[in-house]
Amino acid sequence: MLSSQITFNSDLVDDLARQKVVLFLGAGVSASARTRSGSHIKGWDQFLTDLSDKTEDETKKQISTLLGRGDYLLACEILKGALAERWDQEIKQEFGQIADPSKLHEAIVSLDQRIVITTNFDKLLEASWETKIGQSSHFPTVSTKIDANIFSLLKDHSGQHLIKLHGTIDDPDTIIFSRSEYIRMAFGSATYATFLETMLLTHTFLFIGFSMEDPAVSSLMEMYALRYPRARPHYIFSDKSIASNLFDINRRLRKLIAIGYDTGDSHAELPELIAKLSGEMKKRRRELFASMLV
Repeated sequence: MLSSQITFNSDLVDDLARQKVVLFLGAGVSASARTRSGSHIKGWDQFLTDLSDKTEDETKKQISTLLGRGDYLLACEILKGALAERWDQEIKQEFGQIADPSKLHEAIVSLDQRIVITTNFDKLLEASWETKIGQSSHFPTVSTKIDANIFSLLKDHSGQHLIKLHGTIDDPDTIIFSRSEYIRMAFGSATYATFLETMLLTHTFLFIGFSMEDPAVSSLMEMYALRYPRARPHYIFSDKSIASNLFDINRRLRKLIAIGYDTGDSHAELPELIAKLSGEMKKRRRELFASMLV
């Protein structure tokens, strides 16, 4: 049961009402949906661990060591080399699964924001728009490459945009998963960094199902906080049991305000919390509309 004591920052509610929030979605959102086979799309750790079982013992040992210290990118790089031409098929087999939208997907779509960014390359978000969820009458414009054309969305207010920051399962060449792909398309791309910095300066970000373990995104957040110490903060839904000093570090080093929730029962409280936020957003939007008529 969601606590009635939870309150949201009024600036966040106001920005949602004005569609000035970027919803930034991580692997936790995909994991909330049940696939047609009755399972869930795996996170990085589980996917790489299971895939290492298909390699030789020495490679499997390397992967285990790397995952133990959180080096997913290098583990992925080694697996990609070991599996060679089978790599793309393994990616499609796992992340190309069909799943029905979860309660979390429904809650996110109900926030009715113009721009959604995700590091996921599955197609579950697109599937959410294909249902009757939300108020949208058209599909969002989907961008799977961060190039100069991406900045056009800043002036295009006619519809919604889904930016698949790390590519899409439909085009394996766009996927950013291994260390070499990160170096080439994220760390080494001035457009990637400029786009995210521009969005951070012009919008409020709300991270959902995102752990801040992504090296490219977390580094950009830290540079943003360093360069613009007086800029407005952003927000992240996070496990409320995390030590308070870690909440403070997120606020100080990344200008991220944590919205804590109970992660028990497979994060059941999160969609309820977002649904409550959506209700407050709609109320504020009605107030803004009424003020324009006066």
